[in-house]
Amino acid sequence: MINTETLTHREVRALVGLAEMRAMQTDVLADYLQIGRSEVYRLARRLLDADLIHPLMEMQAGTKWVVPKPGTSAWALGWRTADWRPSPMWAEHYRAVAQTRVALEACASQQWMSERIMRHEAPGRGPYPYDGRLMRPDWQCVAVKVDTTRYLTPEEFSHRLHAIRDQARRDQCAELLYVCGGYIRPETAVATARRILRYESDLGFATVDLDSLITRRSSPKRSGDGRVFPLRHRATGGAH
Repeated sequence: MINTETLTHREVRALVGLAEMRAMQTDVLADYLQIGRSEVYRLARRLLDADLIHPLMEMQAGTKWVVPKPGTSAWALGWRTADWRPSPMWAEHYRAVAQTRVALEACASQQWMSERIMRHEAPGRGPYPYDGRLMRPDWQCVAVKVDTTRYLTPEEFSHRLHAIRDQARRDQCAELLYVCGGYIRPETAVATARRILRYESDLGFATVDLDSLITRRSSPKRSGDGRVFPLRHRATGGAH
């Protein structure tokens, strides 16, 4: 049992965020907590001394990973979890998802439902079609897909959008945000979405380049009048 009385509020926030995202690299965790890089290493040392995280892990290039122990994740999430470790296959993707969450300013648990939680709550097995569910200030939710795939054929990309659309509708999402961090570019995502989602009711679509989102150089691509790319329709038909 974890003794929360010995933890600071920031340490609790760090442990919950790490469990939700499986792990984070030190630079991303620093941005998540809005603290400096030196402070995040001091925080990690305190958590390590308390036996709540594994020793910091290196995975290819980049900063080290802060990985919670299974018991820590179980305490934060409410169910038993696997002893997850970053791998060469998934490290880049999970970094991009965590960076996206921070860039969208959705660090609080009530603002973001992680793929780990969605997969646990969904029936059946297999990966969830998208990577996070963002709660907007108006309490409408947004399905967020962070794409770091190195190559996708047009057919594969169309199949992916179909799967995301279907799950987003089941999840009663108002919008789909496609974050382009791999082979697919925002222009391609928009063109494919026009074809696949053109008959959808009450489902918005927006896309943004991952690097631009992280550096705050741009907002998700929207139609000329400032609205989300016009895939949302009134119940009686017609864009609005």
